[in-house]
Amino acid sequence: MLFNLIFISLFVAGWLMLGFVPWLAVSVATRGHAGLRYLPLALFAAVVGGLAVPILIRDDGLGLVLSFVAAFVLPGLLLGVQRLAGAPVPARPPEGDASRAPVHPEPE
Repeated sequence: MLFNLIFISLFVAGWLMLGFVPWLAVSVATRGHAGLRYLPLALFAAVVGGLAVPILIRDDGLGLVLSFVAAFVLPGLLLGVQRLAGAPVPARPPEGDASRAPVHPEPE
């Protein structure tokens, strides 16, 4: 029982490390704009992806390798979709808006 717990804990720790790498890469590439709110989501996606392979696809040696690949690829895809979606762009004020008028009119 204890060996099973240690074995599963090592798998989860490996999946978490592989889920952290895509978030770190996006964070470095965007100069820290990957967002801390997406870190737990990336880690959760890594564990879900890693756990889904042995449950749904294969539970042998190839499944072990595929689970680590899924734990790396799934958070990368998630963060890529998040970056492509982008932040909402604020609406431009209408052309006749007084907020766009100069504060001090130019002398004539």
